[in-house]
Amino acid sequence: MEDFIIRKEDLEIPEEEEKPSKLKKLFILMAGVIMIVLMLSFIFASYPLSNIIAGLLESSPLDSNEIKMDGFSIIFEDLTHESLKQIYFSEQKVEFSVCLQGQKVGPDYYIGSLYLPEMYEQAFDHVSFQPCSKDTLIMLHSHPYKSCLASDTDLDTLKKNKEVNPDVLMVIMCEPERFSVYGAD
Repeated sequence: MEDFIIRKEDLEIPEEEEKPSKLKKLFILMAGVIMIVLMLSFIFASYPLSNIIAGLLESSPLDSNEIKMDGFSIIFEDLTHESLKQIYFSEQKVEFSVCLQGQKVGPDYYIGSLYLPEMYEQAFDHVSFQPCSKDTLIMLHSHPYKSCLASDTDLDTLKKNKEVNPDVLMVIMCEPERFSVYGAD
């Protein structure tokens, strides 16, 4: 008879796989949830999503050269909106101001011309400019992309101009074809 020597390497005995404990699984799951919560809170805290959403709800899109509001419309005649878009695209790094003129017929504003007032200071989120003439129907200025809400300074400026011209409106251009309108009674 032959003696067989069995070596450990020759045996194919499956090693027991270590299964992670329930405590370790729970720890990994909790760490993942905490990381997701931290990332989401950073995104919402550092990027003004709530202001963008509020601005979208408050603003109106341009439709066939017309901004339709409750009770009135602003109608851009001739090429006034095209001129406005050219200014918008050429001034994207800073805010700008434009004085819109035309006539008010009933509740509607018909804009036939515009001019750029002298601007004293322009920044990404601010513009300081010479007041528009008394016959200006709409004081328009831009805001950063998708930031459609008026600031307290904007509303104070509108209030002062309403004392001189009760029909004047303030319009914020926050996209090439999106506007927020303030000052309608």
